[in-house]
Amino acid sequence: MPQSTDSAVTDVYALTRKTDDEANETWLLLHDKDLLIAFVDIIDCGHELWVTDIAVNPGYRGRGLASRLLKAVIHENSSTDIALACCAITMDLQEWPKDTGGLPTDALAAWYARHGFRPAPNEDAANRMTRVP
Repeated sequence: MPQSTDSAVTDVYALTRKTDDEANETWLLLHDKDLLIAFVDIIDCGHELWVTDIAVNPGYRGRGLASRLLKAVIHENSSTDIALACCAITMDLQEWPKDTGGLPTDALAAWYARHGFRPAPNEDAANRMTRVP
């Protein structure tokens, strides 16, 4: 991932980037004013990027925000393999309502497939999916 901390305002919500160079980790964050409404967390593993989490505040779901974040990751890394574990997560963020679980795994796999990801299980992750340029 590019190692910057720049901010850009597109659409209605502010998209910002936070990086931890020591951990090779980058977060793309969407805010509605001061409220974090969505994020994607990416780790650069050297041979591929690993998407650890994509989450959208329940009050902001259905607006294409997760797609916007995933498309930004894909666009910025168009020549890099991107992988993830396709499973629903439960977030416990103080500023978000409780019970913020994501899509069921089957629906999530279909959503990732629409973004070019394909099943690629390995010994570390049976639910692994990848997007190869």
